[in-house]
Formats: sequence, C-alpha cells, structure tokens
Amino acid sequence: MELFRPRRPNRGVVKRLTPSLGQHPTDAAAIALSLNEPAAFAAVFERHFSLVHRFLCARAGVEPAADLASETFAVAFRRRADYDLDRPDARPWLIGIAVNLARQARRSERRLNRALARLAGERTLHKDSPEAGLESHGNIMALREVLADLSPNDRDLLLLFACLEFSYEQIAETMSLPIGTVRSRIHRLRHKLRGHLTQAAGEQGGV
Repeated sequence: MELFRPRRPNRGVVKRLTPSLGQHPTDAAAIALSLNEPAAFAAVFERHFSLVHRFLCARAGVEPAADLASETFAVAFRRRADYDLDRPDARPWLIGIAVNLARQARRSERRLNRALARLAGERTLHKDSPEAGLESHGNIMALREVLADLSPNDRDLLLLFACLEFSYEQIAETMSLPIGTVRSRIHRLRHKLRGHLTQAAGEQGGV
C-alpha cells in the first residue's frame, strides 16, 4: 500500500501561485494546495477530465476511454507532490500520463489476444478484424483507421496537435521531445495524413 506524506509547499510558492481576486486558481495553485488539502485536486479533475477523455477516445477507443481517463487522474493525484509548480497548466502533464496508460493498455490487450489465440488454437486477431473494430464508431472510427498505419509516437503527436490543439511547446513538454523535432515531425505527418485522407475520400466517392 502506497503511503503519502503531505508536503507543505513553500510559502513563497503559494503566494506566487495565488490568483488575484476574481481569477480562477491555476492548475499549479490547485495542486500545491492539494498537498495539504487533497480535496483541492478536484479542481484539476473538473477542469480537464473532458479533455483527457476526448484524447483517449481517439487514442484508445471509446469503450476503454472512461476507465483510462479515471486512472489518469488517479495516477496524477498520487504523483502530485512531484508536479513542477512553475508550470501553471497541467494539461501536458496529464496527457503525458494518459499516453503512457494507453500504451500499457494496448500492450496488455495484445498479450491477452495472443493468449486467447493460443487457447483457441487460432492465430492472433489482426488489428482490422471485426472484433478489433467493435469499440469504434462514427468519426472516431474513421480517424482511427487513418491513424492505425502510424507508429504510436506519430499517432500521439498528431492527436495532440489536431485533436487537443496543443502548441508545439506543450507537445514537446508532453512527449519529452525537443521542440525542433516536434515541428519537423508534425510537418511531415500532416502531409502524410493529408494523403491518406484524400485517398480514403476518393475510395468512398468523395466527401
């Protein structure tokens, strides 16, 4: 069982993070306060849960998204003492946690599929099998079909850029990459994605 000892934040830090009258507290201020008043972390949850859930719907599928989003905030709460209070916006931190959880879930799903295939005496389910597509629908399904051909890292970059509208700086922070690398890879991926979508539209008779 994990034990957490509340850490009293430096008074100077708390004063610096305290918002002016009429302003909402920053994520950093809420997290700092939550070190001694855990209920204060609810402000971060309420502010960003829908964003994290939307990202995970596109990243991992509609069905597991709610559980993964909840786990994201559970992990964030446990690790809140390690948060960099110089960063007022916690979204890159939260999405970084969500990315790691989605990858872990995907690896677990693949292991389960292999185990089930061995038990059934069949080959492992392919990613484009009917079973693998049950969790998707509507626009999410179309998006995931296009993203399926990309590597996990490239997929995450595009989702952060296009779905969450993160800046290059926020993406660099989330993915722990140099900002120059983020710019060049997104530029390349946008051209690649545009080609995929154009081809898909042509096969469907145009959009």
